[in-house]
Amino acid sequence: MAGKCKAAYCTDEYHGYGCSITEGACMFLYPDSKKCAEEYGEGPDAEELYGEENE
Repeated sequence: MAGKCKAAYCTDEYHGYGCSITEGACMFLYPDSKKCAEEYGEGPDAEELYGEENE
């Protein structure tokens, strides 16, 4: 885990963080799963925020 996101990992590519969901670079300079869920509807916190709305 890197930063505040369970899907982020440290790498020597991109800006230092990769994402297991996008299979590329993390969208943020400092990984933040809550912000990712709010802005993109993805990441480990997306189900918490949108899980009940999608049912």
